[in-house]
Amino acid sequence: MRNKLSTALIALLIAGRLSAADPTPPGLAELHRNPEYAALYEEEEQLRQRIGELQEEIAELRRDLRENPQARETSTQEILARESEMLARQTARTRTAARLRALEQQWLALHPDGIPADTEEETLGAQVPEARQQRSLVRNEIFREYLPVQDREALCLAQEREREALARFERLRENYRQSDRIKAAYDTVRTEEEAAGLLEEYRRGTARGELLKDSLLTVWNAVYDDKSYAYDYLLDRWGDEELIAREEKALDELRRRLAAAQAEGLRPGTAEYRYGRLRLLAYERSVAEAAGLTLAADSLRSVAAAFEKEEYRFPAPLFVERCFLDYAPIEFSARGGYSAKNPIPACPVHPRGVIYRILLGEFRYRQDPSIFRNAQPLYLLPTDEGRYRYFAGGFASKEEALAAQEALRAKGFRNPEVVVWYDGAYTNLSRTPEAAAAFRIEISEAESLSEQVRRAIVHTAPDCELSRAGDLFVVGRLDDRASAESVAAAIREADPKLRIEVIGTGD
Repeated sequence: MRNKLSTALIALLIAGRLSAADPTPPGLAELHRNPEYAALYEEEEQLRQRIGELQEEIAELRRDLRENPQARETSTQEILARESEMLARQTARTRTAARLRALEQQWLALHPDGIPADTEEETLGAQVPEARQQRSLVRNEIFREYLPVQDREALCLAQEREREALARFERLRENYRQSDRIKAAYDTVRTEEEAAGLLEEYRRGTARGELLKDSLLTVWNAVYDDKSYAYDYLLDRWGDEELIAREEKALDELRRRLAAAQAEGLRPGTAEYRYGRLRLLAYERSVAEAAGLTLAADSLRSVAAAFEKEEYRFPAPLFVERCFLDYAPIEFSARGGYSAKNPIPACPVHPRGVIYRILLGEFRYRQDPSIFRNAQPLYLLPTDEGRYRYFAGGFASKEEALAAQEALRAKGFRNPEVVVWYDGAYTNLSRTPEAAAAFRIEISEAESLSEQVRRAIVHTAPDCELSRAGDLFVVGRLDDRASAESVAAAIREADPKLRIEVIGTGD
């Protein structure tokens, strides 16, 4: 309930704040001769300008981060620093506004003759006749009466931009849905060619989602800040301590919900916007009810009820890149398998995954397939020096490759060598076994990995790829066994039922 003194204060401020021809600064003209009062108004204006600058700087940093992801750590720290400064300045602006209102209250208390008689019976919360109400809260006359011109203009602009934020949220949500559909298709395709196209499409969708998320939060944060400041300003003027305390608790609840959403692993952007908008709608409804604006309160209640039903829970995926590795044992065909009509195929080099093969020889010229004694499958790979390497088989482990090497020796091959490709990098283990200081973790007997396991992997091995090769999930590459064993232990703790093995390519 607003007292008569507060009512009088508002009535005396209206004319000075709304008259474009009046050069007098906002507030009580008589008080501008008070050095403290004038300094506070100047400080409030400087704070308002700096908050606007910080919002622009944060938006620019987010654009730089999208264009230069290599500088993620530096850009993220700068964004956090500016957001911290903006919060501090918003808090300072609220305190400055409160001190200005206190000085105005004191002046009016000492000058009761300045209180217009027709305002003495007005009370906050009295029902405003519906003929004078607007369904849109910010269009009601209460804001024209109570807010400084600049803050009211910022509030009206925020109301317009709220529709823009909602449209961006809907585009972001649809992009997430499309990415999930692409991922589901990627997880089930049977050929590497199909998978490559879907993987590229998924990556484009992920990049587009980052742009949409940054765009949404840039607009939404500006809307939320400007609207919250205007409503905080009103509550402070009205002196409604109960409503102020209630909104502070609501803000604490918002922070708790956002922390829980982050811990749950929801995709960035959707939870921040949804919870923030619901909190703001509830705040606006409280302001409308306190001001006796029943049409606006009913409208806000309907908007909140509809928005609360909107889907927003999109768990952030831990994408498992599939490896289409051509594992195959070495066999010998009595009839032979390769000829001029059926030449030895090119050896595929996979960008992800680990595969062992047996190098049968390196030659200056192409060889007739018959010299390889009908071994299958064979592969041919030209070198950068113009020579030709011939390989046989494809194996998932070094143990399998060593067994195949011995079998080839028994067949009369003089110098079969074990080689390995690890994420596309080639190493001849027979010649340089010390060069293969690399380890990976293989997870078998699992159709899928739980969210807990995936998070354990991200936490303990943030720079490693999680891929799938046949029925195996593979985590790697790790440079030493101790690190690999630490990651494996975290996975076992997350799901003791999994079968986990640390594999070293040089073991």
